[in-house]
Amino acid sequence: MSNFITNGPTKNLLQRLEQLISCSKELKFLVGFFYFSGIKDLYKALHKNEDVIIRICVGLNVDTINYCLVECGESTKKLSKNDIINNYFESLKKSINSEEFDNKEFYQQITYFIQLLLNNRLIIRKTREPNHAKLYLFLLNESQAKQKILITGSSNLTRPGLVDQNEFNVEISDYGIEEAEKYFDTLWNSSILVTEENVRKNELLQILKHQTLIKEITPFEAYCLVLKAFLESYEINLSGEAVHKIFLSNNYVPYRYQLDAIGQALSIIEKHNGVILADVVGLGKTIIACAIAFMLKKRGIVICPPGLIGNDNKEMGWKKYLEDFRLYDWEVRSSGKLEEALEFVNQHNDIEVVIVDEAHRFRN
Repeated sequence: MSNFITNGPTKNLLQRLEQLISCSKELKFLVGFFYFSGIKDLYKALHKNEDVIIRICVGLNVDTINYCLVECGESTKKLSKNDIINNYFESLKKSINSEEFDNKEFYQQITYFIQLLLNNRLIIRKTREPNHAKLYLFLLNESQAKQKILITGSSNLTRPGLVDQNEFNVEISDYGIEEAEKYFDTLWNSSILVTEENVRKNELLQILKHQTLIKEITPFEAYCLVLKAFLESYEINLSGEAVHKIFLSNNYVPYRYQLDAIGQALSIIEKHNGVILADVVGLGKTIIACAIAFMLKKRGIVICPPGLIGNDNKEMGWKKYLEDFRLYDWEVRSSGKLEEALEFVNQHNDIEVVIVDEAHRFRN
């Protein structure tokens, strides 16, 4: 059997860690950063071994750049112990409040990991200085032929490091293992306690329970949040005459639900730079979209199926609606010719708004 683990098609680090956890009494992990990403993949193996102790020494923090998690290893020489711990807690909060953890599986698992923390079976310390090393040391049960096994290499304790991406790790069970354990123990003894002091442990638990995606909310709190978001969407008032006037000038009835939708959409666009109109068939989404475009006072382009473009006399389709709402400088292009539409946008710097009709055709 090869001592190298590269996350190839037949062998990955997760599989090997699961095997070793099943027959270990203690785990000593030195990792770049730790935010439950990788350990949640070890949930089944840890759950089956009710006696194993997990010591995790964390060398780095994480930050978010362009919505991605990245390692952050700034010098901490001028920081106090509390500063280092607070930075780590903030790092942990950022990472858990990401899309990776927003799923039913993790919500179910986190209760188990919190119990590990409470029972002192999951012990976390933070290095005083940034450390990028990855070391997985297994102290095996007495019934095993070997007493210690070490895995070291490039893999962090994350899903990509354990399974998804190409890595290079080596498993060692003889020469150098005592020296590696001594290195870990020395670093462990000089690191800052995170979960072994009750004040910090409670602070960590409070962050997990109340400042992350796993926070439990009551049905009433959920209702209030939805109601708040709904009311905030009416911040833009359409009591002026402009929209009513353009509706009436084209013999459109300014229905209240359409005016409400226009106001909500403009409010959402102001906050998020885009909006989805998802009314059912027949409620006038095209009219609402044109009214929104009229209120934005910007030039744009409509991308729609070829059958909805309309004719050159502007008697039907999008060409008619753009004319009705005085969007004379707007363009209509076929969704079947996206490259041509993109070329047009690239050649005209004044195109600021894009309307995509039948947008469900573009879903993944």
